[in-house]
Amino acid sequence: MPPHSRFGAALSSLSVVALGLTIAIFAGYFVIYLVYARALFTFPFDYDQGEGFELYDAIRLARGEGIYLDNAEFPFYASNYPPVYRLLLAPLVALFGPHLWVGRALAFATSLAIGALIFLAARRLWQPEELADGAQKSRRAPRASLLRLCVPLLAALAFFAANYVYQVGPLARAHLPMVMFAFAGISCLDIGLDPRRAPPPAAQARYSALGVVLLLIAGFTKLQAVDALVAGFAYLLIRRPKWFALALAVSALVTGALVLGMNAATNGQFWLNVVLANVNEYDIAVTWQTYGQWFRLQGILIICGALYVAWDVARAARARSLRPITVWSLYFVAGGAMGMLTGKWGAGPAYLIAAIAASCVCAAGLLARIAHCIARMGEGQAQLARRAPYLPALAALVFFLQAALNLHLPTSGRIFGAVARAIGVADVSSYPPYPYYDSAGFTQLGHLLDPADAANGWAMVEMIRNVPGPVWSEEAMLTLLAGKDVVTNPTQLLNLSKSGMLDTSRMIAMIEQRAFGAVIFRALFYPDDVKEAIFRNYYWARHFRMNGFDYWVLLPAEQRADEDAQ
Repeated sequence: MPPHSRFGAALSSLSVVALGLTIAIFAGYFVIYLVYARALFTFPFDYDQGEGFELYDAIRLARGEGIYLDNAEFPFYASNYPPVYRLLLAPLVALFGPHLWVGRALAFATSLAIGALIFLAARRLWQPEELADGAQKSRRAPRASLLRLCVPLLAALAFFAANYVYQVGPLARAHLPMVMFAFAGISCLDIGLDPRRAPPPAAQARYSALGVVLLLIAGFTKLQAVDALVAGFAYLLIRRPKWFALALAVSALVTGALVLGMNAATNGQFWLNVVLANVNEYDIAVTWQTYGQWFRLQGILIICGALYVAWDVARAARARSLRPITVWSLYFVAGGAMGMLTGKWGAGPAYLIAAIAASCVCAAGLLARIAHCIARMGEGQAQLARRAPYLPALAALVFFLQAALNLHLPTSGRIFGAVARAIGVADVSSYPPYPYYDSAGFTQLGHLLDPADAANGWAMVEMIRNVPGPVWSEEAMLTLLAGKDVVTNPTQLLNLSKSGMLDTSRMIAMIEQRAFGAVIFRALFYPDDVKEAIFRNYYWARHFRMNGFDYWVLLPAEQRADEDAQ
């Protein structure tokens, strides 16, 4: 073998090893994700404020009760999200019981489904037709076959390695289910309308119709699915204008009928609680801060996504048509634009998870296009391995750099502690005092829990269980585990109050009568006049520490007088 051939073979082998090591790193991130999810499944209390309320919605639906109530009437409670996640959760609650792990398991399963969909979408971009015309030759190109497997796998694993996905993926929240339906809808449109390998006309119509249905379901899971709706309908407009007009008309009729029907059934509370109550105060500085953090954490994939979009724009300009624009470019741009809403009070960086999922696909697509160009310069895809020994190294470099940005892990224990010491983060905590490091910086999510957290939670439950009457609690699981129904949804009351859409007179009257056996505060997310009424009629009886937060149990003022008298 000539020296240059031996050098090329050695370099090619090293690039494959680098690709394997990169996959191993991302597999490690996935293991951390599984460990985190398992820990949350065993923790029965709210890890993130709002989980218990989403579970309580499912409990009410399983009982045949409504979730869009009048916040001015006892129990001063209403859901502030569309119903799909709750409807999916309700039969599981009826089957397994009203446990928080049920909601977490459902959301976790949807995150796994998103990873599988990313793999399939990226795999489609690495099909032989994308790389060269010689599909039969591709079967004889082992390096090309390796890339067609490894790059989509890396794209899928990169989704789970993303800090935002890791932090919220196993939580009992509606966001990941929404992204799953949205991503599935976009994928169906891609399959049905992709000009490179479009199925027969009847199958195109079926895939397109299914895609639109899934997008609508995503919208009724959480309103933030608007990014997928915009991307999906824009792609329909580009590829099939007549289908777009039909889909838009039918979707508008169906959506209008469902909204009007739910609004009528709830005496207007659906629109008030799901739409009007979510028009919150906005801080543009928070938006720019979130975008900055997103780029710091996902910069490599963002750059790949931007290059993929630019490539599409260049093709469109060359063709003087929008038809070369892919649905993944549209979804990435729309998902990135969704970040503008992160400055809204109550929002967060999880709004960018759809953009992260799209960027994973775009990164795989960009590498596929580079491989396609190399194949065209050579002798077809069968010669891709010989002509492009650097391509596996390029894929490894792209994803390795992204993995370095996503660094997060527990820093204690035999395995994680050793890894943390090896990479120099063992003495750094992103959420003191928990042994957890996250390149996002300070974060209240992602850490594993201490046994004392659960012990203090159960101590609060026991205290709540022993007081008479309902309990006014800022978190739902404390009252649910004590065998009491949930009273109030604090952030919902605060949002409505700030907008002048809440009558607090009845709740203040009950507080003045000291009708509640106890009050539980964690973040004081209540209207000011309600808090003032509580402070006048209840005293700070006991303090608990759970999950890094200070919980205060307040008891009626007369009990303090009795204690003082004794």
